[in-house]
Amino acid sequence: MERPTCPKCGYSRQPSDTAPATECPRCGIVFAKYAEHLANRAAGKPAARLSASEEIEDEAGWVAKLQTRLFALPNQVDTTILAIEALAFGVFLLWGLNFIFSNWRDNHIGASFMHQVNLPFHEFGHVLFRPFGEWMTFLGGSLFQCLLPLILAGVFVWRESKPFSASFCVWWMGQSVMDVAPYIGDATAMDMPLIGEYTEEIADNRALRHDWHNILEPLGLLHWDQRLATLAHLLGAGIMLTSWAWGGWYLWRCWQQSRQN
Repeated sequence: MERPTCPKCGYSRQPSDTAPATECPRCGIVFAKYAEHLANRAAGKPAARLSASEEIEDEAGWVAKLQTRLFALPNQVDTTILAIEALAFGVFLLWGLNFIFSNWRDNHIGASFMHQVNLPFHEFGHVLFRPFGEWMTFLGGSLFQCLLPLILAGVFVWRESKPFSASFCVWWMGQSVMDVAPYIGDATAMDMPLIGEYTEEIADNRALRHDWHNILEPLGLLHWDQRLATLAHLLGAGIMLTSWAWGGWYLWRCWQQSRQN
């Protein structure tokens, strides 16, 4: 039996798709609305709304749409791309296990390549959150560093329908959360060198610049720094495990589909 194909993006509906039959699981257009849109454009009339997201939907509709985007499979599986994604999955699995089983107290993660990737976004976060006050300026670095991968994951899910790429972004988010753990644990001792400490005078004023010292001290939580660091490491590990489960499921389903085609 021939599968219905979207007239806009060319996606063929899969048996696993949960979106209503009246709309495309990949790009979200409502078929009747799209036909109306084409007719209006041909007649020079205002364009009609194309997607279900532009209509009033109940909660169940949003859940179905989210599930569809989270687990969308390609219309045609490219075995070469699948092999590359499987290789990347193996690399990030082994790399992530190295992060998970490291001791945050040794700041092993701070010497990794990913720390250098995270650092510019951390510093930009301070600038981004500066309008919200001094406390948020200190928090903004770690906050933006961890939120950026999640934002990118959302883009890959909602706009690109690429769950595997989104799962990598979730892996990155978990790594970023673990990357913050040594900084949190240093809030009381403040032994960790900070960027810009070019002179002894600047280093002596570390208490004025240490993010997590200035985040926890106003809250009276400096004595919790070690426990919060451990919690951050465990949370990051949990997020990373979730990314592997998601990415692994996607690769397995793609492999199954490639065998059927």
